[in-house]
Amino acid sequence: MKGMPFFGALLRHLARNKLSVFLFHKVPQVADTLTPEDVDIEHFNRLLDFIEEHFEVLPFETATSRLAHGRLPHGAACITFDDGYADWLNGVARLLAARNLPATFFLTTCQFEGRPMWHERIANAIRHFPGDALSLAPVRLPSIPVATLAEKRQALKRLEHHFKYAPPVLREHYLEYIEGLAGTALDSVPRMAAEDVRQLAAMGFEIGAHTHEHPILSLCETATAIDEIARCKEILEGLGKTPVRSFAYPNGRPHVDFAFPHIRMIKAAGYAQAVTTQWGAARQETSVFQIPRFTPWGPGALYSSLQVIRNLAVLPEYIEEPA
Repeated sequence: MKGMPFFGALLRHLARNKLSVFLFHKVPQVADTLTPEDVDIEHFNRLLDFIEEHFEVLPFETATSRLAHGRLPHGAACITFDDGYADWLNGVARLLAARNLPATFFLTTCQFEGRPMWHERIANAIRHFPGDALSLAPVRLPSIPVATLAEKRQALKRLEHHFKYAPPVLREHYLEYIEGLAGTALDSVPRMAAEDVRQLAAMGFEIGAHTHEHPILSLCETATAIDEIARCKEILEGLGKTPVRSFAYPNGRPHVDFAFPHIRMIKAAGYAQAVTTQWGAARQETSVFQIPRFTPWGPGALYSSLQVIRNLAVLPEYIEEPA
């Protein structure tokens, strides 16, 4: 493709002595009609082609150790996934294993106790709602139209934004109200199985923690945040029979979604490193408890190159960590 040699050379130059960490979430076999922007398995496979061509993919814990000691290989990268989805095991995990690529899966654990992730519950309710509009006065929103697919997509985005920063107890109350309107039940929402955790670990993938209920830590009382961080680790170590040493902050923006006290909680719980959702690449001076990540969603190699180049040039925002 015209321009690719130049962009490839620039990418390699910018990637020196830096760690790029790629972030993915749900990767369905076919994109959901409600969320067509999702990276589907075919698109993900093309992104793996791009990553393998331009980067050396390392296990996350290995990469952070080498980063701290200034011993990263040229074009170092990691692959990570957040949340936990039922189709990971027979989808992305199979593709990664076939290529012998390591990855870390950061999991929320409430789904292993029968409560699917909150955003999946909203999508399920909107998908099955029988009427033309959601009457949402009890959840402090005006009525939202859901008669057409386009309206359902807009409703999902609006409700996700509204609930993201709601305290967990209040969010659960809202979810139950909307599920009551739609007539949907928790057991109708796909979720990851406990056996999937064991199989991912047995395949050699790292299991990381992403809290229990996926709350925004900055909205939690201190005791709740500590419990969310520690309980997730304990559950995952029990399921996977392997140490859980890596953590992903829910939503992940420094100063907005987490603060320095939460970094101290992560350390106290026994984690060795953590990731954010701040764009940029990690440098040797980057704290291993604030490793930035981003998703290269470009539809082709040229777009992916441009996105990665921009990401490598960004200086991420960090929280100061006093000694």
